[in-house]
Amino acid sequence: MTFHYSLSSALCLRNEHWPPRDTRKQLRYHARRSYHVLARSWRPQLFTDLIGQDPVVQTLRNALTADTLGHAYLFAGLRGVGKTTVARLIARAVNCEKGPTPEPCGVCPSCTEIAAGSSLDVVELDGASNRGIDDVRELRELLRYRPTRDRFRVIIIDEVHMLTREAFNALLKSLEEPPSYIMFIFATTERHRVPATILSRCQGLDFRPVPAGLITERLLLIAKNEGFSLTRGAAMLIARSAAGSVRDGLSLLDQLRAFADDNIDEEAVGSVLGVPRFEQVVELVAALVEGQAAQGLRVLREQLGSGHDATVLYQEIGRFLTVVLHAAVDANLESDLDETQTSVVRELGSTLGVTALTRMLGLWVEQEGLLRSASNRELALEVSCLRLARWPAVQLVEAILDDQDPGNEAGGPGEHSPRQQSSSGGVGGSRTKATDEELTALLWPSNPRLAGALESAVVVAQGDTLSVQLPASAAGLAQFLSRDDSQKTLREACRELRPEVQHIAVEVAGAESGSEVQPSLKVAALEDSGVQLAQRILGGDVVHVKPDRGSSKPGETTQ
Repeated sequence: MTFHYSLSSALCLRNEHWPPRDTRKQLRYHARRSYHVLARSWRPQLFTDLIGQDPVVQTLRNALTADTLGHAYLFAGLRGVGKTTVARLIARAVNCEKGPTPEPCGVCPSCTEIAAGSSLDVVELDGASNRGIDDVRELRELLRYRPTRDRFRVIIIDEVHMLTREAFNALLKSLEEPPSYIMFIFATTERHRVPATILSRCQGLDFRPVPAGLITERLLLIAKNEGFSLTRGAAMLIARSAAGSVRDGLSLLDQLRAFADDNIDEEAVGSVLGVPRFEQVVELVAALVEGQAAQGLRVLREQLGSGHDATVLYQEIGRFLTVVLHAAVDANLESDLDETQTSVVRELGSTLGVTALTRMLGLWVEQEGLLRSASNRELALEVSCLRLARWPAVQLVEAILDDQDPGNEAGGPGEHSPRQQSSSGGVGGSRTKATDEELTALLWPSNPRLAGALESAVVVAQGDTLSVQLPASAAGLAQFLSRDDSQKTLREACRELRPEVQHIAVEVAGAESGSEVQPSLKVAALEDSGVQLAQRILGGDVVHVKPDRGSSKPGETTQ
């Protein structure tokens, strides 16, 4: 007696309902078994399906049309932007029954086998796992034989920069003068690691990161054709997280489909990828730029507490500030935001202005090093945000120093600002038109030695006396300036700038005070209302006082 035993028989013995009686369940089972990830099922099958690489596509299509394809190409660019896909498309284009053609038919045996990865005449190697000289020797042995069926034997080496130096050297001769039926296509994410001898033997094409807008539209198209829900806001967040890589975007979309059960929105993306919603970023940035440190810190802690990654938050804040700056520069500049978001960005950009946004974005970029080097990234992000929240105070001080009236802080309408009062001699009497910078410029053509001595001094006019103050280390200059001829020259120069000056007093700081200027200058600076306001806003103390040699207003000296 013979028994026929098979796997299906065993399953039937274990479960009398196998296969499932419900036809729909059976179809779903087979569909799941044959499911391919989106990055595979949506791999471009024509040059026209490729997005974001128009210069590369146009170059190759023109070469195929004119039959001027090179024998070796090097594709360089970010991962997941289409390098290997284009290599396979070229293999199909040159071996298609209707080819060489920029539009392979996709149905002939060559096209179908190359697309399935089963063609004997298209050899695809991974440079990371086939990187030695022995692998290249085997490849060179293969080059001796003509294609089994197609016109060309296409050799595709991915991540070619991983080959060893010996392997590259073994490849040089074959690469320079290959048989007429051989075509090499190399792909790499690190072009700088490919030897110059290889680069010089290949036609190089650079693949660019794909713009987020194009990735967004591709994700929405795929969702529509695959029959699942994907909001535009969620697609935009996925595209930004993909950072220019279409494959990364499709992989993230697969992950989100499994999490959200084919109903993907901004909340799902935030939960899986740690990317905050647009409204949350707006709330955080608005609090920081208004100087509301407590409110900004509360919003930040909420985001960190909900599982958002500190690095992702930092990048999103920087990206938002960049978009606002672009809107401030040109309100009609295109972006990937919807109408409501664009309106919010334009309003904030017009409120802050280009100058303030440029400084704020520069300050934010400087915090990247802090975030990278910190062992506690959450704490580093909080410090970065609190630094940005000090920006309104910095603006207030800069307004004072620029002789502006920051909201009548220093007085009512028509009153002088603190700096204007000081410039007219209202505070300490130390600020005068007879500055060391003007004296130096006046004396330099006729007496360069005297002018050079004044560059190390602090010149302060007090009544009819011009005080030339020198540090303790400049005792020799003090003797030179005290000579009769030097005093006479200084008095004559001062008469042109300040006629009331009759006496020149040369003072040297005591050895115990180092290089500090006379205490009277520091006292005058401490009495300045602008300095006092800066201390109230920013805190701290006045440690060193010196004149502002870079004053933008002629005849004005500041401490």
